[in-house]
Parts: sequence; C-alpha cells; structure tokens
Amino acid sequence: MPADFHDSFPPDDSAAHADRHGVPHSNGAADRRDAENRRRAAEQWPGFEPEEALRWAKVLLHHSPDPQRAGIKAQMSSAIARGIPIAGPDWVSTADSARADGFNPVLYTALFESLRTIPKTAFRSHPGHRQATFTTYLPGTPYESELWSDWPKLFLTEGFEARTATTLALLRAEPKFPRPHNDDQG
Repeated sequence: MPADFHDSFPPDDSAAHADRHGVPHSNGAADRRDAENRRRAAEQWPGFEPEEALRWAKVLLHHSPDPQRAGIKAQMSSAIARGIPIAGPDWVSTADSARADGFNPVLYTALFESLRTIPKTAFRSHPGHRQATFTTYLPGTPYESELWSDWPKLFLTEGFEARTATTLALLRAEPKFPRPHNDDQG
C-alpha cells in the first residue's frame, strides 16, 4: 500500500484558503465551523485531537464495532463528510483500545480490510463469529484487543503483509476459542 502506515492521513487542505503569498487568511464561516467541530470533538471524542477524531470517525463508519441502521449510518456519513467528528456507540472506546495497541486509523483499516478476505469459517477466532447483527441494521464487527494487540508489530516491525499478519493473529488466538459442541455427540 502506498500510504505511510506510521502517519495517519495527509494534512488538511488549509492551503486552499491562503493568499497568493501562501499566508492563510481568515474565513469567518470556516473559522466558526472549525470551532464548532473542535467543540464536538472534545465532547464526543475525549482524549483525541479533532483531526484524529475525524479520521477515526471515517474509519469506524466503515468498520463499526456495533450494528447501525442504514439510515443512521447515511446521516453519520454525511456529517463526517462535512468534517464533523461524530461518534457512534463504542467508537471512542474502540479507537482508544486500538490506539493503545499501536493502531492508527490507517493500520485499523488495513487490518479490517484484510480480515474481509479471510472467511470466518477458516478460524474459530475470526470476529465474524461474534459479529453483532440485527434484521434492519448493518452489522458491526467488534475490536478485540486480546486478538489484535500484536497485529501492528507483525505488520510494521516483523514485515508481514496485512493478510498474513491477520492470519497469524487469528491462528495464535485459536486455542482461546473452543470448538463448538455438536448436539449429536454425547
């Protein structure tokens, strides 16, 4: 992947609001919007800078730890696209746990995108088995620190590609997830 996994995302497009000498100029509406977004981030994402909160919100919208109604997700997506760092249930605690394990939004995305390529039937430890689903909701996949805490090290330090690091983490966790009991066995 061409992204730098040690950095989260590129800086914002603040240069678009500069004069011909590159000196930023004030835009009253934009300044008020920024102040409002900072206030919302501080309220909904304690311990996160507003830009980091927005990056986590973008990622968790697509890799939500909890199920969400499609209409609510559409509204959330619209707010996030406008730069509003909103948070769904469990998003802040998920981002906090993942961040403590060495993830940033880019790494978290790489993990969950690679996880999509591995069928849940391949591993008892696959979080797809614990995915929360409801009839009228889009499913959510929980972040489990005990399962993924070594993933950043496998990927960044040991140099495994994302899918291999994901497979290794799932394989290591297999003993923690007993085989399901079959009713036919006595």
